[in-house]
Amino acid sequence: MSSVLLITHPHGHRKEREYIFQVLFNEFLGISYVSRETIGEKVQIQLVDAPEQGVLILPDVLFQTQVDEWLTIVSLPKQPLSMWDVARCLPEAKVIKSPIQVIYGKLLREGTWFNQNGKSIRLGLDIFGSAFFMLTRHEEIVLPDRDEHGRFPARASLSFQEGFLERPIVDEYVEILWACMKRMWPELKRKQRSYQIFLSHDVDHPIGAVNKPWLQVLRNAAGDLVRRKDVHLAVRRLAAKCVGDEDADPYNTFDFIMDVSERYGLKSTFYFKAGMSNSRFDENYTLDVPWTQSLMQRIHERGHEIGLHPSYENYKDIGRLKTEFTKLLDTAEKLGIKQTKWGSRQHYLRWRNPTTWQNGEEAGLDYDATVGFTDNIGFRCGTCHEFPVFNLETKRTLRLRERPLIVMEMTLLDQKYMALESEQVIEWLERLSKACRRCGGTFSLLWHNTYLIQSWQRKLYLEVVEVVT
Repeated sequence: MSSVLLITHPHGHRKEREYIFQVLFNEFLGISYVSRETIGEKVQIQLVDAPEQGVLILPDVLFQTQVDEWLTIVSLPKQPLSMWDVARCLPEAKVIKSPIQVIYGKLLREGTWFNQNGKSIRLGLDIFGSAFFMLTRHEEIVLPDRDEHGRFPARASLSFQEGFLERPIVDEYVEILWACMKRMWPELKRKQRSYQIFLSHDVDHPIGAVNKPWLQVLRNAAGDLVRRKDVHLAVRRLAAKCVGDEDADPYNTFDFIMDVSERYGLKSTFYFKAGMSNSRFDENYTLDVPWTQSLMQRIHERGHEIGLHPSYENYKDIGRLKTEFTKLLDTAEKLGIKQTKWGSRQHYLRWRNPTTWQNGEEAGLDYDATVGFTDNIGFRCGTCHEFPVFNLETKRTLRLRERPLIVMEMTLLDQKYMALESEQVIEWLERLSKACRRCGGTFSLLWHNTYLIQSWQRKLYLEVVEVVT
């Protein structure tokens, strides 16, 4: 029996449908398919060579949106969302918990979300439209909400408002889809995916004292004594400045980071800046400094990776992005650093849909690692898997891939955001890493070198890596 699926779907939004079919079936499940347009308002899935073996029928809700209403308020899900108790009718589906939110859907005639009758399964959940909505960040083009740095805040998102930011809901929808197909066609095989950890570190400030004016160093040392209540840190900061020793600088925690990663068989990725576009928010360091180049070489020689941390205004400026990426590549070539893939994470996690993705594509980057919320941790894209991105304005699937960010340490600890205690941090990360394990996904953690300058921060980092590994 052939394992190739035939997907028949209504007319309209062809490029959008092609994208989400490719991601869910090819990328996530590893299943081949062909798709065809047909008259009607349903999506049907059958086996190409044995259509009589059964059919899976799903509603077509998002992609029924009229062209003049696409990417408008009308196209957004209606709140409050309905809930479906998946475990009652499809217990084999590996969801994080039941019930699950229905982003787009339509109740069946029986008033249920699931019905199996002989060789037919009908769902009320629009899996394809719902997954498309999350992966493409559809709502972020439609809604105007932005914070002081021009970022779309978690509180404005559907996932936060409806209480599913902590669950990889797209991955759960894929598990529901798979459970239905497996019931219909037990011989069907899928791609096996295993849990991974992606540790990354944005190098905003490689050095915190040696290259700073004395007045700033003295102010920071006063902060060490008054706010951080850390005499040892103040002494280290002042001593490093006095002797001009970069290796003794408090911000030089890079070897500690690599030591921890290597202890657990992990790689760390360090995103370096290669330019400055806003003097208020960009550290004015350069890749031409011998100490920085030596650090980059050491990272490479130890088997870790390097990426680009674009400057503050870069998320919307293709010219700056190209210039800074070229600078990074030229420096890497000079140092004999060769990598098969080069990625970036935007400074302050600034990201504009679809501008930032499109700029990354045109600059020649292989992946972006920006898309996570600053004010709350969780699954902004609804998935813990890397995926190819889609430009909603040009209706094109891009070569660029997104590595969605799940957790940034500043989000957890900063008083402006979640302001968690260390014990709470561990509890949250245990829960999120468990969700990633269940989906065979990647737990993506960003931890800055500057958040490891105190002993309690290093202790917490060790506990975090231990619990997510």
